[in-house]
Amino acid sequence: MHVHTSLSDGGGTPEEVLEAANAAQLDFVAITDHNHMDAFGFEGYHDETLVVVGAELSTTKGHLIGLGLERDPPYRFSGDAIDGLTDIQELEGFPVIAHPWSPRKDLAWTDFDLPGPWGLEILNGDSAWRSAGARLSWTLAFYPINSRFALLRILTRPHAALARWDALLRQRPVLGIYGTDAHGRLPLTETWSVNLPSYDSVFGLARNHVLLKREPSGDASSDRTALIDALRSGRSYIGIDGLAPANGFEFVVESESGERWTMGESLELESGLRARAGGLVPAGARIQLLRNGELLAESVEQLKEPLPGEGVYRVEVLVDDWAVPWILTNPIGVFDPETLAARTAAAAPLQAHEGGREPTTILDDFNAETTFVGGHDAESLLDENILTPEGGVEGGGLRMKFRLAEPTPSEPDVFVALVSWEHRDLSRFEGMTLSIRGDGVYRMWVQVRDENPSSADDGTEWWFASVKTARDWRRVTLPFSKLRSLDPQTDGKIDLDRVRAIVFVIDKGAMKPGSHGTIWIDELGAY
Repeated sequence: MHVHTSLSDGGGTPEEVLEAANAAQLDFVAITDHNHMDAFGFEGYHDETLVVVGAELSTTKGHLIGLGLERDPPYRFSGDAIDGLTDIQELEGFPVIAHPWSPRKDLAWTDFDLPGPWGLEILNGDSAWRSAGARLSWTLAFYPINSRFALLRILTRPHAALARWDALLRQRPVLGIYGTDAHGRLPLTETWSVNLPSYDSVFGLARNHVLLKREPSGDASSDRTALIDALRSGRSYIGIDGLAPANGFEFVVESESGERWTMGESLELESGLRARAGGLVPAGARIQLLRNGELLAESVEQLKEPLPGEGVYRVEVLVDDWAVPWILTNPIGVFDPETLAARTAAAAPLQAHEGGREPTTILDDFNAETTFVGGHDAESLLDENILTPEGGVEGGGLRMKFRLAEPTPSEPDVFVALVSWEHRDLSRFEGMTLSIRGDGVYRMWVQVRDENPSSADDGTEWWFASVKTARDWRRVTLPFSKLRSLDPQTDGKIDLDRVRAIVFVIDKGAMKPGSHGTIWIDELGAY
């Protein structure tokens, strides 16, 4: 899981990744290139390996992996964390926070209170590499001799990750996975890299072992559904297969009547429950049963332990003197019915973002006239008739009928826009509202440009958020506090008393080049 190809910043083509996956005898591989799903056409079986395609989204809070996405969307991912969670949900997938504890601050996750049913990469290959410190020199020296042993030496027990995971698990179910974060290359300069660690070496190092409810059928569609369902539910465990094959391990909770629950599942508390863990394990392996993050019991090679009561139970298995656990399981939850219901509610999907505030002032009703004008690059198209008498919610509205061109060397920044250059003082307001719909699903930027003499863009700084259309009218609320700026010369705050423009814009960061359609906007207001 979490594999990059040359379609983003990976060192190998999708075909080369699949060749390595087949050589490693992987049952499945998840390609998650950065901020797009251009590998979507590779989904399906390739020899014995099932390929699923998601995306790694760069957001304001860190990186999100979207898995189980059912389609390649026409829009681009916006970079906002809530947008990312919502996009993944609307594409019928599930989110996992990537490399949450990366030593690189720009890669680490910054908001563990974010709502939604997201999971965590408990182990991440790239983070382990970056955290190796002095051990990395040893690894690089021994890599040509024994790549697997060299890479195993940089893996350690992820103490911070497990502590945070256990804390989150007290509130709701949280999927835990291993993210290979395989790139097949090590950049040494901006233009030069070496092909290590290779896909072949990392694919044999550690894996996610997924528990399906039925045997794979060989049909790509049905097997993909079964795989995604198991992953989403947490019916899986992390195995460090470079230490020993981990595909014969088992952890279940059993009742006196013979019922069984496995990793990722929850059950109501009853008397006589016991945990059982073991299976095909190395000689002398120490199996540890943890309850709410605290060690409850330990046994060698096989474990049977009565459960003392409610809690989140998970297992770690240690072998020889290795610092990294050989096995890290997803948990089994045991609670009373009320607590189980509360935990389910805490992991509920996000509600659709709709307008929660009514405007106190209408900035433009678009009925007979408007201060907005159209604009676009030399190759893109925008219908000049931007006011439509009957295109609004009730009466007139603003229309953006567009075709976004393909970028060229002479015209790299393609866009279509509707701009009001009216100077405004919005300092008494908290935000803006607008009604919007489209003849398809499109992403559009809403910008508020304020005066900033230091900015390279004609002395204005662009503060923006994204809005996504549906075929029905939606009322959208945009608090000014949620707008962000990417200006390197930002003054750090939006000066609402010196607003110089309001802009609706579609560019290649919002939609795929070549996109076309119509968006209607009405009732632009402030509250």
